[in-house]
Amino acid sequence: MEAIINCTDIGFSYNGTSVLNGINLSIQPGNMLGILGANGAGKSTLLKILCGVLKPKSGKALFNDQELSKMDRREIAKGIAYIPQDPMFAFPFTVREVVLMGRAPYIGRFEFEREEDNEIAKNALKTVGISHLKDRLINEVSSGERQLASIARGLVQEPGIMILDEPATYLDVKHRTEVMNILRHLKENKGISIIAATHDIFSSLFYFDDIMILKDGNILAEGRTDQIINSEILSLAYGIEVVVKKENGRVFVFPNQ
Repeated sequence: MEAIINCTDIGFSYNGTSVLNGINLSIQPGNMLGILGANGAGKSTLLKILCGVLKPKSGKALFNDQELSKMDRREIAKGIAYIPQDPMFAFPFTVREVVLMGRAPYIGRFEFEREEDNEIAKNALKTVGISHLKDRLINEVSSGERQLASIARGLVQEPGIMILDEPATYLDVKHRTEVMNILRHLKENKGISIIAATHDIFSSLFYFDDIMILKDGNILAEGRTDQIINSEILSLAYGIEVVVKKENGRVFVFPNQ
């Protein structure tokens, strides 16, 4: 099976300061990858390169064997949905209007939504469980519901891959679980690949197939989640001594104080 995203020797810098060094990454269709690392490790920069927002200073990022930096933005949006951290909206759109914005790559500049677009938006709202919110203003719903609306907006792009920056940050346990369960549902039932940067080690253990851990712009470790989440690697990644214990099928992660 060919990789949907394939990156080779990716490097990036801001004003001469290197933030990514020699990153190699390959994502198969229907895979779920979590990217962990301390603040400043390079997670968000890598995500922006993977969705074509930033062009790497060195190396290549390919989507379906096409170089992302040379692709048209509209074509990228048909294949890759990017959901930023805690998205905010300046105008009081309804939840349904926000979701319909995801159909922009398929609608001409002077065209209106078609019945097909409305039906796709309706199904996306149902998939993420917020049909009852469709007429609510986006700035009046909770942060968890706003995140679900953003996922629905990405879903109507009909992407092959969804890229999320801290999808569960600032959410309570209920909404964090809802968001992660929906992402797993999209992976398992719609074959959408998921890449998410996260600080949530606990969610990583239960939801991601694979983990990549970044440190100072380099790959510290990568592989299957049950192999990567261990005391030694997490201690190196976060600069404090971390203990990971596995007992009776449960995993406990805590600082060693």
